[in-house]
Amino acid sequence: MNKKIINIIFSTTNLENTTNLISSIYKIKMLNKERNYSLFITVFDKTLDQDIKSNIENFDLNINVINRSKILELEATHSELLNSAHCSLKVDSIQRARIQQQVYIVDNVEKFNNSIIWQVDDDILFGKSNYINNQHIVTFSKDYFSDIVAFYNENKSVDAIISPTSYVPPIPSLLYCNTQLEDVFNREYNFKFPFDGMEYHDYYNQLSEEKYYSLFLSESDDRNRVVKEILIGKPITKVTSNEKQSVKPELKESKLLRGGNFIVFNMDIFRVPHLGFSEYDNIPARRSDMIHSQLLTELNFSIKDVNYFSLVHNRTFKEVSIESATQKYFSDMIGALLIQYLYKGKKEFDNRLEFHQKHIKHTLKLLNDNINESEFRNEIDKLKELDFQINSFDKDYFISEFEDFKVNKNQLILKLCKLAS
Repeated sequence: MNKKIINIIFSTTNLENTTNLISSIYKIKMLNKERNYSLFITVFDKTLDQDIKSNIENFDLNINVINRSKILELEATHSELLNSAHCSLKVDSIQRARIQQQVYIVDNVEKFNNSIIWQVDDDILFGKSNYINNQHIVTFSKDYFSDIVAFYNENKSVDAIISPTSYVPPIPSLLYCNTQLEDVFNREYNFKFPFDGMEYHDYYNQLSEEKYYSLFLSESDDRNRVVKEILIGKPITKVTSNEKQSVKPELKESKLLRGGNFIVFNMDIFRVPHLGFSEYDNIPARRSDMIHSQLLTELNFSIKDVNYFSLVHNRTFKEVSIESATQKYFSDMIGALLIQYLYKGKKEFDNRLEFHQKHIKHTLKLLNDNINESEFRNEIDKLKELDFQINSFDKDYFISEFEDFKVNKNQLILKLCKLAS
């Protein structure tokens, strides 16, 4: 019996992330010597001088590293597809990385055909997130690869699945900081032991209707330091969840919310451009994963959510700042408004815009009411700039841009449908 091929593919600019990810893959592979799969890994090395290839060749795994010059060659060869996807080359975005992977897969169809293609972010770990004794622990005891083959064999009608990630310090962090600031300033958190379950999630994963209690994680007595860390995205307070873990994969209608853990069964998906949208100055707006997933459903691909294959999104905080936090917030807002306008309607667009117009003002009020302004001058100035940017939002201009995007998207759908017929 031929073994099923699993191709794991990711792009990276970080050697540490890469070695951590590869190490987690190796640990899962070693769980079962009676494997029903063959495993291959493709790494897009976008680093300038970290030499990913020489640093991971000691792993006993089938790894193929695509270097920067090859990546640029792929883009040059497939410039028409990048244009179809409205992909800006001004920034090395998630959308751009996915298209680079896409064109490589299509160019090497004989290697990827009839395989399971598992696309992940480079700061993913193949493992399970646990919260033990006030520490985040990752365990490697689930045989993801054997399980995904079994799932594939039982669900041949599914084209792709989106699985979540746990331990996700929020990006953009400012979108999720108000509740944490309320906790710190007003002590509206409580400790509740013991927990019924070990899995925990932060505010990024909290359901809006969920009645929650939070757990204050910081051991620092310096409140100013805690507040500064919240503003740049370091998780200080967490929502704990004792949600029961499923013992087998369960299919759910996709909410199309995540893209860092995307598992493809049908190669035809990679013939659909990973669509994106650019804001001012040709800067790509965030949420291209959601746009792409929605496009796939409009083309009648079967996209499902399967929580069973949840991975760990183990972000670090070495290059975080209030400047990057405010930039990501505005970019995410543009992407969110596009999603609301195209797929939910103008009323939801207006509601979302109103939320953002009030949101940063509330953050500034929390700070002004509770901290010494002189010690937060840089943070407050950046938040005021963001507040002005949001409240100067040219609604009519962006609605016009969104409508143009919708027309182009529909033309793309017609073109792809003709190709399929």
